[in-house]
Amino acid sequence: MLEFTWFVHCPRCGRASIEVHQKNAMRCTVCGYVYFHNTCAATAGIIETGDGVLLTVRAHKPKAGTYDLPGGFVDYNESIEDALRREIREELGIDVAITAYLGSFPNRYVYRDVVYFTADSFFVCRPIDEVVPLTGSEELRRWEIFPVDKLPFDKIGFESNVKALGLYRRFSASR
Repeated sequence: MLEFTWFVHCPRCGRASIEVHQKNAMRCTVCGYVYFHNTCAATAGIIETGDGVLLTVRAHKPKAGTYDLPGGFVDYNESIEDALRREIREELGIDVAITAYLGSFPNRYVYRDVVYFTADSFFVCRPIDEVVPLTGSEELRRWEIFPVDKLPFDKIGFESNVKALGLYRRFSASR
């Protein structure tokens, strides 16, 4: 467990007294504080357009320069669906209607040498207003639309996105 966080000092008392407590927890041997490094909730949208699926290109680490689906982490007191709509609005400047829940996949998100395990939920959605220009944000280098049969699986940064888009492609072929 400690190899995922590299924590040495207790977040409560500051002493270098951390030990593995359980599979996903560490405990301070001095003050008894227990820190659980639990799985984080994240969400992403497969945005359908008339020309295909929208993918973004990440501007920052982790996985800068790779293709990604728009989305992100779920905030406190926020539903996964609300987080998805918020993240897409922040990243692309558009509102979407969620049309289907696709599924969830585990993911490893490494940021500043800490491994965060995530449960990524994927939804199929459509822009509410197709004529609204996509503005983008500082999180993205750009966005592109790909036909479902030409998705660049070898250039997608996160394995959970690869799995979700693979499932989406199989689902789309059967419709």
